[in-house]
Amino acid sequence: MIKLRVPASSANMGAGFDTLGVAVGLYNRIMIDEIPEGLQVINRDTQSFVPRDKNNLIYRAMTELFAHVGYEPKGYRIEQNSQIPMTRGLGSSSACIIGGMLAANIISGRTLSYDEIIHLAAKMEGHPDNVGPALFGGFCVSLTDGDKTIIKSSKIDSNIKFAVIIPDFFVATKKSRKVLPSKVDFKDAVYNIGHASMFQAAMLSGDMEALGMGVKDAMHQRYRKNYVDGMEDIFEKTYSLGSHATYLSGSGPTILSVLSGGYEKFREGMRSYFRENSLKWKCMILPIDNVGAVVSVI
Repeated sequence: MIKLRVPASSANMGAGFDTLGVAVGLYNRIMIDEIPEGLQVINRDTQSFVPRDKNNLIYRAMTELFAHVGYEPKGYRIEQNSQIPMTRGLGSSSACIIGGMLAANIISGRTLSYDEIIHLAAKMEGHPDNVGPALFGGFCVSLTDGDKTIIKSSKIDSNIKFAVIIPDFFVATKKSRKVLPSKVDFKDAVYNIGHASMFQAAMLSGDMEALGMGVKDAMHQRYRKNYVDGMEDIFEKTYSLGSHATYLSGSGPTILSVLSGGYEKFREGMRSYFRENSLKWKCMILPIDNVGAVVSVI
């Protein structure tokens, strides 16, 4: 049996569209057994619908790697218990892809390095900024260059925590991608390059004031805010409660705020705001996961 624990991830951090991501302390726990034939999928998370046939994403990720290395698959029993809400911008699909590929790599004889696995995973996901943190943990800068996906992961001080603000609705990634322009103005591209660079420098140095400047984005949030009712008001509220940087996590609709203290005050302040405005949102304070995917063979 192969046991895996893969963290959630938040990507598109501020101006870092498709490049910056971070692993946070929510997990998909997966157990996979090779059996003589067939496919058994057991979902312990009763809050989410998970396909139990060959459309299961963990299984699809396994078969993707098997095909890549030329391994003839057998039967599999897949059990998962995920804390990561689906279609909320917290990397639920990346956690499944990384978990499936890591297990398949062990089953097929450990033929691929982590660098090769991450490239295969990024191709399947379509971008590298969620799969990188899911595999390596920490704060990740990601890019794909030809036949390579390069991830640079850095450990972040544990006093930095993340307020994860989750609504009671979802936005499909494909739908959210469709609202983005096919071209951007030169000035917007320069704006985002500068701000994403500042955000990276601030995260690595712990400069919270610079982080607030670096989080500003001109490339995707203004197009996606129409799918998140009250987004700008929620952003404003988070800053009044002490957020250093607030942004739309992934393609949304989850909103994430970076904190360095006052965690309980922030959480209670957001909960009060939701009650006063009849919003069925949740606010959790999560640590960074500096470890990434954990795998054990029993």
